[in-house]
Amino acid sequence: MKKYILGIIVIIAVIFVSGCISNSDDVNNPQTLSKNGIIIKYPGSWVVANSQSNDSIASVADPSSTNGSSDLAQINVNIERREITSSLDSFHNQTYTQLFSNSDYQLIAQGNLTVGDSNALETIYTVNKNGTISQHRAVWIQKDNSVYVILFTAPQSKFESQNKNFEFILGSFKIT
Repeated sequence: MKKYILGIIVIIAVIFVSGCISNSDDVNNPQTLSKNGIIIKYPGSWVVANSQSNDSIASVADPSSTNGSSDLAQINVNIERREITSSLDSFHNQTYTQLFSNSDYQLIAQGNLTVGDSNALETIYTVNKNGTISQHRAVWIQKDNSVYVILFTAPQSKFESQNKNFEFILGSFKIT
């Protein structure tokens, strides 16, 4: 009986260890992107992407998340830089007041956080585009007269599972 219990424990341990080691979104073998005054690290299985946003200065994406009808990755991180003439709070609030006037955009949460040694603003929301719901997390960091917006995007059903990748990228973000 003791051998039987020991055997089950060994099998469970092997399954647990192999499940913990194999990770398709490998942050243990990261890539580095240094571009347009920022540096980030991103999962080794991701790629540098082209963004369709005018203010975009860098973008990375999970190539396995491309939509069948287009080559756009559904799981991505886009970094924008915008010049601001008002306070960060005012610019942030003005942006989201306008955005949330569209009923396809729904606020989940807003708050403050620290990224490195910088204070930042955070907004989490969903977008319903033609029946497909995506979730977004926007982190706003000001340096001098510029604001850097780090936008994390994934289908709502996959957002939580991608959070460790998003946190990894955010934790590595540096303005040079």
